[in-house]
Amino acid sequence: MSYMNLFAYGTLMWPEVLESVTGRRIAGTAAVLRGYRRLRVKGEHYPVVVPSSADCVEGVLYCGLTMQEFRLLDDFEGDQYDRIEADIGDDTAFVYVLSSDWKHIADSQRWNPEDLKPEQLAEFCSEYCGWDKIRD
Repeated sequence: MSYMNLFAYGTLMWPEVLESVTGRRIAGTAAVLRGYRRLRVKGEHYPVVVPSSADCVEGVLYCGLTMQEFRLLDDFEGDQYDRIEADIGDDTAFVYVLSSDWKHIADSQRWNPEDLKPEQLAEFCSEYCGWDKIRD
């Protein structure tokens, strides 16, 4: 079985969100994605990343995900994101970046995980989580 890594920079940084999608708790470590900027999505509590050579994004590196788990993550992320491979320090990981077809949803303001209030995370989970209920 082949395993890959995930760099998470938004709501997937919270283990309970990732677990609701993949069905298992995965330990993560702090990591940095270089060459991207994290922006708010207009009217939402989650971010996107866009290329920006002078910037970097702090997030979480999760190691050892299966391709089946990435298929679940692809469904969770939807058409707004493209899954790409990126260098994260000495590792390689998949990252979900904003699709060029969806650039209009990005706000010019940066998104900071510390700004996500517990009630906003709960609201996000009530709207977007629950993938564990529909998995095969």
